[in-house]
Amino acid sequence: MQRVADDDWIAEVGEQLPVSPLSALGLFLAAIIGTRLALEHVSSRALLESVFPLLAATAVVFADRWLVSRGVSTRDRLTVFGYGLGGFLAAVLVTALHLYVLYLEGTGARAPLYLLLMGGTVGVGAGTVAGIYEIQQRAAVREAERQSARLEAFASVVSHDLRNPLSVAQGRLRAAFTSGDPDHLQEVDAALTRMDELIEETLSVARSGTQVEDPYDVPLVELASDAWTAVETDEATYETVGDRTLQVDPLRAKQLFENLYRNAIEHGREDVHIRVGPCDGGFFVADDGPGIPADEREEVLEQGYTTAEDGSGLGLAIVRAIADAHGWQVAIGESEAGGARFEFTNGG
Repeated sequence: MQRVADDDWIAEVGEQLPVSPLSALGLFLAAIIGTRLALEHVSSRALLESVFPLLAATAVVFADRWLVSRGVSTRDRLTVFGYGLGGFLAAVLVTALHLYVLYLEGTGARAPLYLLLMGGTVGVGAGTVAGIYEIQQRAAVREAERQSARLEAFASVVSHDLRNPLSVAQGRLRAAFTSGDPDHLQEVDAALTRMDELIEETLSVARSGTQVEDPYDVPLVELASDAWTAVETDEATYETVGDRTLQVDPLRAKQLFENLYRNAIEHGREDVHIRVGPCDGGFFVADDGPGIPADEREEVLEQGYTTAEDGSGLGLAIVRAIADAHGWQVAIGESEAGGARFEFTNGG
């Protein structure tokens, strides 16, 4: 998920526009070319001059709609528009120079302004292709950076968090050999189990952050209920307060809900009540537990943050990694009952 900085005025302005600039440009050019074709009564000359520019203008509109359907951020779509506009201006300049040469030679050209427009339209198509390639490269770089960060975090857990249970296991094993007391082996087993949990949770963070390639529609209620059955809930309860369809990788989305449920149960009361439902642009998971202080709401999503002595600090890091993979933004607030409320909305 690409997080937009608070001072990213370009994305903010783009989100306020009623129509996507790239689609507007493509439709405008296609309308002019189509109008000229109609006025020329679809002559062979008009067709020859207009067919490729018309196809280019139409392709630009479809490309923009494709970017929207893929959930590409507003800033990246504006980048593609910038490339398309740059291609338009470059093509117009080249065509203008060519027409000027013809003018100097005394041959000239019929409808030079229209020829400039057609040349610019082909330039828009070429620029759009270049822009899409550019944002794909940026996405690949961002994904590589995220993978690198996850690998560094994994190395940190291996070198730091595993050291404590490993030391405990080694100490208890030596004590068992020295004293012959088998009770020490129970502590060894507990330490090894803890190490296994840490390794699994850290690997889960690394795996969950990879981008979702082929999501499909799954009802929110189905995901929430399936995850609830996989968690040890004790006296905790939950309810769904509405439904909507989400485009997800079901296995990873279910893991997101599982970790949110465990977080609410482990940090709340034994009889904590959890609510799941739709919200504007996504869904929420809320509880009536003690909540999360405002100054800690961003920090709790970072890997390694925990308030429990034996906590790994990976539960909510897994939640963020899965949200990132789906292109969701995560916002933490206060629920109506005074507990924590996690909102997941499509990034823009």
